[in-house]
Amino acid sequence: MSITPAINPSKNDSEPPAGGLTASLNLGTGFRPAAAGFAGVADAVQTLQTVSLDIAAIKVAIGTWADVPASRRRNWASAFATAERIIRRVEAERPPPAGIDCWSCNYLNTVLWVKPPAFHDLNNSNFTNIISALRQILIRLGHHADAGPRRNVLAPEWSALHAALPTHERRIGIVRFLRFLTLAVIEPDAVTAELLERFETWLRTETLTENIPAIIRRTASNWLWARQNVPGWPEVELRRPRMRDHYTVPIEQMPTIFQADVENFLKGLKGTDRSNPFRNEAVIRAATGNGIGNAQSFRRSRAVSPETIVYRRMQIRAAVAALIDTGIPRESFTGLRDLVTPPERPKAILQFHLDRLKIRLGTLPDHPEGWEPTSTHVAGISGLLRIIAVYHARLPEDEIMTILDLRAAVRPPAQGEMNESVARKLRALNNPDVTAALLYLPESWISRLPELGLDPYRAALQAMYAVALEIALAVPLRRRNLIGLHCDRHLVRDRQTGRVTGLDIPAAATKTRRRGIVWEFSPRLTGMIDRFEREFLPILAGANNRFLFPGLDGKPREKGEFANELAKRVEQEIGVDFNLHLVRHLTAYRILKRQPGAYELVSRVLGHASPKTTMQYYCGLEMIFAVREAARLLELDRVESRPSLARAVAAQQRLRSRRRQTPTSPVAPSREPQR
Repeated sequence: MSITPAINPSKNDSEPPAGGLTASLNLGTGFRPAAAGFAGVADAVQTLQTVSLDIAAIKVAIGTWADVPASRRRNWASAFATAERIIRRVEAERPPPAGIDCWSCNYLNTVLWVKPPAFHDLNNSNFTNIISALRQILIRLGHHADAGPRRNVLAPEWSALHAALPTHERRIGIVRFLRFLTLAVIEPDAVTAELLERFETWLRTETLTENIPAIIRRTASNWLWARQNVPGWPEVELRRPRMRDHYTVPIEQMPTIFQADVENFLKGLKGTDRSNPFRNEAVIRAATGNGIGNAQSFRRSRAVSPETIVYRRMQIRAAVAALIDTGIPRESFTGLRDLVTPPERPKAILQFHLDRLKIRLGTLPDHPEGWEPTSTHVAGISGLLRIIAVYHARLPEDEIMTILDLRAAVRPPAQGEMNESVARKLRALNNPDVTAALLYLPESWISRLPELGLDPYRAALQAMYAVALEIALAVPLRRRNLIGLHCDRHLVRDRQTGRVTGLDIPAAATKTRRRGIVWEFSPRLTGMIDRFEREFLPILAGANNRFLFPGLDGKPREKGEFANELAKRVEQEIGVDFNLHLVRHLTAYRILKRQPGAYELVSRVLGHASPKTTMQYYCGLEMIFAVREAARLLELDRVESRPSLARAVAAQQRLRSRRRQTPTSPVAPSREPQR
């Protein structure tokens, strides 16, 4: 497939500041006054970082700032050296793009917060001090806006509106944006909808700020609340810029006949429904009779999971959006058949998403000429088109073969082993000190509760994450099964005491739907769950919510938010990358460490559909242990062969002795002719 992405990079035609880096180093505070107006701020966004800072020059400059006490200069130099070390450690895993200014705010914001402070052997307080010192250094060099906390007072009109906000949280949530408007000399009646996007650009390119998307979301939310509740607040609506790349079309915006066909298709994917196209024998016979495949490869009698149904709906929306982008009116869609016929439509759908992927990835030095990207997402859309073509639309053989060829072209290479990124994280997690910290972390979280002095709700949250981590370490559950644990349906209890002794998850609730999960808990885990249910769960759970990790409206916690928060808390403690799925890899690693090649056991423990799946992802994971075992066996063989070695040495000595005792033979006369 040919890919010609349309990329229009922004140009920076502004001139660098007069005097270059030398002038910047001698400017003292070096930042422009706020009276320049918004145009001045916008211009500064273009010119502020045109000069690339040199590490050696920065270190020299810090030592020459005579207006700063010597103790502070030493602290700044130390903080700068630590920041340099942080950047180098991050770049060791993710090299920077060529020609990037590594000391621009735009770049620093992408590396400073990639890893938690513990990853760099720092605590939160030390890391905060380093960031503060780095801000002061960059401000003096003219590479950071002079807009830190308590450094700029709000304009009178914004100060009055800010004071009218009723709570401290509301005021904190919007003060940065109001400070930006003050610096830009924007009055309340001059606010426009585009200012929020310019605020985001300002944060990213002129300040060191963590989690800028969250600040933008909070700003937009508090602005909306203030519009509705604070008299005199500007009526301009601020929308969050580029929070999501919209590339799908809601099914509800399509014609009614198309919506009905989509619902019929999704309903058919449920294995308990006799209208399931995967159970239609006529379709299977027609497909296999055309030589497209065998009956076993086309039949799927089991139901797909609810998550898969949601994913298929999203893929349909993505396919529709691609066709609408080519100019096909949405009113012309009458059913899913319109996605796969005529034959050029499937190719247009896949090409659209490949182009998006290539634009997003950009051009990297490692990519060869003519490189064509692909992803599991694009491959998934091609799989959906195949399903629709074979089972739903029942297209002719030649059109089905065309879609199969397209699917083969966009499918990523089959994974034969664990990818390097996951393997690197797993190796870091298997450091003895890190492993020890992780294994005892749940118990540490619970034991530290009294000394932290948290309010009851926050203490209950910490206890909840401690229990979740302990269960994940003991039972390698998938994220969905862990967070969806129900106190009545999934937890096994002792009939006399009522304490939890294990879990029993039916096969229908698992990913493969083939084997249930039955597990017996250790006394440690049993005691932790018992205390959590007695002391903390009533604080978190609403009425009639019987989930172990309760959320809103009688449901469990939202999976993504719960997993991300748990990972963040663990990373802050152990200092390496962590996620819930990594615990499953860790379980497999521990088993293969003790029993190299025990893929059948790992398959059972992880709940894989087949040992082939286990070997596909974990083959080679135990290689280091197999090598160690081979070395151990070699040494064992040497020990066992010592008696034989002694006999062999004695035999060699006797042979040498007999050779020394044998008389030397006379030398034969030379036959060389005389000259």
